[in-house]
Amino acid sequence: MSTAYLLVAHGSRDPRPQIALDRLTYLAGQFLPRPRPLESKKGLAKRNGAETWRPYYSGGLLTEVNQGKQLEPPVFSASLEAQALPLHQQLVNLAENLIPQGVKRIVILPLFLLMGVHTCEDLPQAIAQAKAELGNSISIHCLPILGVYPWLPALLEKSFLQYQNQPQAERILLAHGSKRAGGNLAITTVAEKLGARAAYWKGGISLDTVLGEIKTPGEVVILPYFLFAGGLTDLIRQEREQLQLVHGQLRLQLGEPLGPQPLLAQLIATELQRFN
Repeated sequence: MSTAYLLVAHGSRDPRPQIALDRLTYLAGQFLPRPRPLESKKGLAKRNGAETWRPYYSGGLLTEVNQGKQLEPPVFSASLEAQALPLHQQLVNLAENLIPQGVKRIVILPLFLLMGVHTCEDLPQAIAQAKAELGNSISIHCLPILGVYPWLPALLEKSFLQYQNQPQAERILLAHGSKRAGGNLAITTVAEKLGARAAYWKGGISLDTVLGEIKTPGEVVILPYFLFAGGLTDLIRQEREQLQLVHGQLRLQLGEPLGPQPLLAQLIATELQRFN
């Protein structure tokens, strides 16, 4: 086990994104080759009368498998916000737990759909700080953010089709939006590939405005361009109910965020395996 993998998410005080992140992390691990069992007994704990290996860091439990059986694939998760420790310390603690087990490299995949302050500033700073503390004891490599991979539009297309009842239905890709110059260009590009209109919760043309541009009565499928469900998607659902009253000639179908679906986990695992 020379390489371990880390999925980094935004983080939220709402428990649902963390539950979804844990699930996605677990599923991604299921699509990776199984490493050999750990030889060291360090970290053994009792659970239901059986000894279990519990790799962990101060940010929380990472994974758990029976000692003597195959070790679960080394895929872990961390978050930028809403954690007891800052990300760089989560990285350091994770590395210090893995180095004695022969791990020489941590590969990070940021679970962000858009480039912004977190991906351009916060994440690189945290990685740099962790590297400075760890020295040459382990290498840390960061992959591109989730939102740039070429297979993502096809995954979104499957999501649209899941909620679309009519072939001629209008499509809207609803993203958070950015006030940064050019910050919404990536959304526009993805929406065009999907034959959809782009709308934004903030920092761009609103969902209400986009719905007002649709003159032909019929079905409209709105797909939230978010990774996990949470407080913001709750607000979007409430707004959809209000907008349905305003735009009565339209039948508004609201989809779900990408979520911890097996296909997404498999695609993530494929990207991680390039660094075996």
